[in-house]
Amino acid sequence: MDNNDNKLDILTKKIYEEGIEKAQNDAKEILERAQKDAENIIKEAENKAEAILNQANNDSANLRQKTEAEISMSVKQAISALKQQLTNLISNKIAVDMTSAAFKDEDFMRELMSKIIEKWNAEGNADLNVMMNAKEKEEFEKYLLAKHKDLLNNLTLVTSPNQKEGFVIQPKDGSYKLTFSDKVFEEFFYAYLKDYSKKLLFS
Repeated sequence: MDNNDNKLDILTKKIYEEGIEKAQNDAKEILERAQKDAENIIKEAENKAEAILNQANNDSANLRQKTEAEISMSVKQAISALKQQLTNLISNKIAVDMTSAAFKDEDFMRELMSKIIEKWNAEGNADLNVMMNAKEKEEFEKYLLAKHKDLLNNLTLVTSPNQKEGFVIQPKDGSYKLTFSDKVFEEFFYAYLKDYSKKLLFS
């Protein structure tokens, strides 16, 4: 009886120990699997986080590049507009000042008129009318008589109530006419000075 009890105790103990060992192994396996799953989840989360961060960095770099390009273009446009404004301002100022000074210098204007008429009628056989205001007609006629009497041949000085300043050269047949006024000279000087100012200021 005692012998049988001992065998039963041994068997029971063995079953218990095997059960404990199996439970421990199962627990260890479950724990290892859980740990591996956790590592995979963490790795996947890290990969997703890295991908999101890389995308954010790319988006940020693209946005920065786009912003820098837009700023650069805006700066270039602003500089170009400023250059144009400076060119126009300087050219217009000089053109107006030059024209104003020229038209105030009566001797200069009369000599200019004489030279234009002389070149226009180089052969001396063209019948020309020169229109101007009454006051200037009187003074210009005196000037021609004193300095360029030969120009009076085939030349008629005509007054016009519409001619406030400057003068108009026109063949007597009325086929065309050329107007010389402060506005015309301003436009001439402005066109010339605009290109010159650009080269002077920005080349």
